[in-house]
Amino acid sequence: MAMDCRDAALKFLEHRERSAQEVKSHLRSKGFREEEIEIELEYLKSLHYLDDVRYCDNYIRYGLSKGRGPVRLQFELAERGIDAATIQEALEARFDRSMEKAAALKEAEKLLIRHDWEETQAAPDEKTIAKIGRRLASLGYHTDIIYDIIGQVRKCR
Repeated sequence: MAMDCRDAALKFLEHRERSAQEVKSHLRSKGFREEEIEIELEYLKSLHYLDDVRYCDNYIRYGLSKGRGPVRLQFELAERGIDAATIQEALEARFDRSMEKAAALKEAEKLLIRHDWEETQAAPDEKTIAKIGRRLASLGYHTDIIYDIIGQVRKCR
């Protein structure tokens, strides 16, 4: 039995929340017509099964729990088809500079603990400091926050 567009969309949404663009791309890949897809997207939005604002907020909350910074989250959400205004609004609601700095410091401390810095009381070497900078950059923290954290780590010397 051939699956209709609504069933395909609901099955795709069954296990986790998705953005409207992700559902649209999935339905296109299944060969459904554009008009059919648009009708189903509107239907799913009317039932609140699709809500890009909620998706964005949940994704940011999840990313924060994984130590991700606002730059990376912005990129990942844009990749998932969330519009720039929605992303910006959600990031501003969740991130301010002090919160971003605290999260980045927490990630830096994880690396320092891994390198037994606190146990030996030896100052972190340049290799460890560089590793912290690369890690924070890969997690998506702003450059000025990264330099600030590196400066704090260097002061511990």
